[in-house]
Amino acid sequence: MMLLEGWCFILYIRKQYLQNQFVLNLMKEGFELISTNRSQDEYLLLRNSNSIVDVVHVSLLQHDWKRDMEQHIIQVERKYKEAKPNFLSRKKTQFFHIYIVDYPPVDDWMSVYSANKGISVFMVDESSTWIDINERLQLNQLDTSVPDNLLDLEQSVYTLKQKIILMHTAEMDKRKKLFEQGKPFFTYILLAMNVIMFGLLEFFGGSTSTDTLLTFGAKYNLAIVEGEWWRILTSMFLHIGIPHIVLNMMALYFIGSLVERIYGNLRFILIYFLSGIAGGIASFALNDSIAAGASGAIFGLFGALLFFGTQFPKDFFRTIGWNVIFVVCLNVVFGFTVDQIDNDAHIGGLIGGFAASGIVMFRQYRRKLIQITATVCLVLLLSILGTYGYYNEANHYNESVRLQVIQQLIKEENYDAIIHSASEIIPYAEEWKAELYFYRSFAHIHLKNDPEAIDDLEACLELKPDFEEALFNLAQLYRKNNRNSDALPLIEKALKLNPDNQDIQMLYDLIKQDQV
Repeated sequence: MMLLEGWCFILYIRKQYLQNQFVLNLMKEGFELISTNRSQDEYLLLRNSNSIVDVVHVSLLQHDWKRDMEQHIIQVERKYKEAKPNFLSRKKTQFFHIYIVDYPPVDDWMSVYSANKGISVFMVDESSTWIDINERLQLNQLDTSVPDNLLDLEQSVYTLKQKIILMHTAEMDKRKKLFEQGKPFFTYILLAMNVIMFGLLEFFGGSTSTDTLLTFGAKYNLAIVEGEWWRILTSMFLHIGIPHIVLNMMALYFIGSLVERIYGNLRFILIYFLSGIAGGIASFALNDSIAAGASGAIFGLFGALLFFGTQFPKDFFRTIGWNVIFVVCLNVVFGFTVDQIDNDAHIGGLIGGFAASGIVMFRQYRRKLIQITATVCLVLLLSILGTYGYYNEANHYNESVRLQVIQQLIKEENYDAIIHSASEIIPYAEEWKAELYFYRSFAHIHLKNDPEAIDDLEACLELKPDFEEALFNLAQLYRKNNRNSDALPLIEKALKLNPDNQDIQMLYDLIKQDQV
C-alpha cells in the first residue's frame, strides 16, 4: 500500500514538473499569466494577437467522467469571460484546455470540444500530445524530459513555481512603473494659470469679447503676420466662455495627470508646449478666425498616449487604449461637424503631441532613430505650416473679425487705421463687402475726403441697394456737393425704408427746399 502511494506521489510530482515547465515556456513566448490557485496546480494564461485571443488553461485535475470535465471547462471559461479586460471583448477567443493526467475520462471525452467551435481539449498522457500542443499554439519545441531523481524533481518543481511567480511579479512591476514616472505637478500649475487668465479676461471686459481676447493675446492671423508670433503661445491660456474653460480644464486634469505620470514632469511640459505650438501654427495656416484655448495642447496629450500605445501596445490596449482612440475619433468627427470648433488646431496638436513624444521618449527607454525621425518630422511640419500660413494672404483676412476690429477703431476715432484696415480686406471680402465699403466711407467723411467717401458709398449700394445708412450718407454728400438731383431718389428710398426716422425726414425736406 505504501509502495502504491509512493508511486502515485512520484507521478504527481512528474505531472507538476511538466505543468510548470510548460507554463514557464508559455510565459517566455509571450503569454500572460491571468490567474492561478494557491497550490499552483491550475493556471490560466492569455496571448493577445491582432485578431484572436488565445486562452490556455493548464490543469492537473483528474476527471473520471466526461461530464465532470465538461462542467469544469464551463466553469473556467465563465470565470475568464467575467474577468477579461474590456479591450478583448470584441475579439475572437480560442480556448485551449490542457489536462496533464494519468488517464483520460472513461467515456467519450473528445466530444467535449468536437461540437464546440473555438475550444480545444488535450489530455497529456504521452509525449506525442506535446507535439500537437506546440503546433497548435505555434510554440518552440518543449523539452518534456523529467529528472529521474525524486529529490531533484521536487526541487525543480519548487524552482519552476518560483520562477513563474517572479516572472509574473516582474511583469506586473514593469507595467506599474510605466504609469509611475512622475507625480502630477505641472498639470496643476497649468490648471491654475488657465483659470487665472480666464478670471482676468472676465474682469477686463469678458472672455467672449473680441477686443478683450485680442488685447490678451488670442490668435489673430494678421497680427501674427505683422510680427506678433507670441500669440501662438499666449492663445493657449485663453478661453472663450465658461463651457470652454470647464471642458478643457476637465480634460487637462484627467489626461494631463495620466500623461505626466507616464512621461515624467519635464517631458510632460515639453510635450504640452510643443503640442500647443503645433496646434497654434496649424490654426494660423488653415483657419482665419480669431482662436483661443488649450485644446491643441490637450489633443497633443492624446497624441502622447497614442505614441505610448505604439511603444507598449500590450499595456496600452489592456488599460486605456480603446478609450483613448474612441475619444480622439469622437472629438475629431465632432470638430468637422461644428463650425465653431478649431479642428485644425486639434489635429495639429494631436500630430504635434505624437511627434513631441517621439522626441522626448521615456525616461528609461531611448531609441535614437525614432527621436531623430520625430524631430525632423515636427520641424518640417511646423516649417511647412508656418510658411504656408505666412504667404496665404487670403487666410489673413477674416471679414467678421476685421469688422469687429474696425468697430473698435471707430470707438477710438482712429480713422486712418480704419481706412488702412478696410482697404486690406476689401479685395478678399465676400459676405461683408458692403459693410466694409460703408465703414471706409465713414472714415473718409470724418477726414473730409468727400470724393473717396462717395465712391465707397456708391460701391456699397451696388452690393446692398437697401442699405439705409449708406443711402442717407450718400444723399448728404450729394447735397453737400450740389448734386441734389442725385440725392433726391436716394433719400426718398431711405424714407420709404424707414418713414419714422426724423433725420431722414429732415434731410428729405432740405433737399426738396433746395430744389425750389
